[in-house]
Amino acid sequence: MKPCLSCGEPSEETRCPDHQRPDERGTPAERGYDWTWQKLSKRARALQPWCSDCFTTDDLTTDHSPQAWARKAAGKAIRLRDVDVVCRSCNAKRGRAKPLETQGTGPLESGSTPVGKAQSPLHTRTVLK
Repeated sequence: MKPCLSCGEPSEETRCPDHQRPDERGTPAERGYDWTWQKLSKRARALQPWCSDCFTTDDLTTDHSPQAWARKAAGKAIRLRDVDVVCRSCNAKRGRAKPLETQGTGPLESGSTPVGKAQSPLHTRTVLK
């Protein structure tokens, strides 16, 4: 048992039954992560088995640029250069590529670029001088 994050009452889960949050995000497939995305993600992680941000090799994910979702919305394939391999922790720090209210509805409005998302192609390192 652990305390509920909302009220502090003992609970088996992170939140007690009164404070459970519904999964507002939907399933991965509903959010656009279909078989094609899974295949691309697996390939990207095989080609680059380390995080682009912290260089760890543990718990890797594939982060997508806003351009990746724009290509998908236009019916085009997402390319390796539209994604970046990062660990789950770094991916969470980067934030969402699209706001929650636009998930599954197509690309972001023109001119809007989320802060902190992958902006460079896969395998490109920034060298600080």
